[in-house]
Amino acid sequence: MSRKEQRRYDSACAVIDNSLKIDSRISVARIDLYYKKGKGSLEKINNDLDKLRLNSRSKPSIFKDQISYIIKIEKGGSDNYHSHALFIFKGHKVRKHKYRAEQIGRYWQEVITKGDGAYYNCNTKEYEKYNLDIIERSDKDATNALKKNVAGYLCKDKQSIKNNDGSDKKIKEFRCSVIKK
Repeated sequence: MSRKEQRRYDSACAVIDNSLKIDSRISVARIDLYYKKGKGSLEKINNDLDKLRLNSRSKPSIFKDQISYIIKIEKGGSDNYHSHALFIFKGHKVRKHKYRAEQIGRYWQEVITKGDGAYYNCNTKEYEKYNLDIIERSDKDATNALKKNVAGYLCKDKQSIKNNDGSDKKIKEFRCSVIKK
């Protein structure tokens, strides 16, 4: 693991740990956010992710009980910019994490990107092994699996936008919330 990946991983683990300090049960929603073919750009995804983060304050039906988030922008083939996101909610309030991920995806697609965006809800049976579920503070195995499998994946440097394009110095490819203790 490179130093950059290690710094990201440490930050992501701190977000997860601090979320579990705020609520003894967390609900985890993992989602991929991207654009329909030919509709996205690096500047657009950066602006739209900022808009999603800022709008979360005014969209309580979806984000009311959110504790934290971790988001990584990547560049795939054919200049396909996309992001991998993890949203953490108060588990005592949000039990339907699959539905919450679906709500975020629809909000991204319909409101934030005005139809140009698309999403993939990772809270499905296919991803069960990654502990995308309700996690109790006392369940160290589930917490460690979330850190290793999900945070580790979000922190990887492969498909990094910095590695592919030298002109994007002002784009923050890895973002996570700062939790006040």
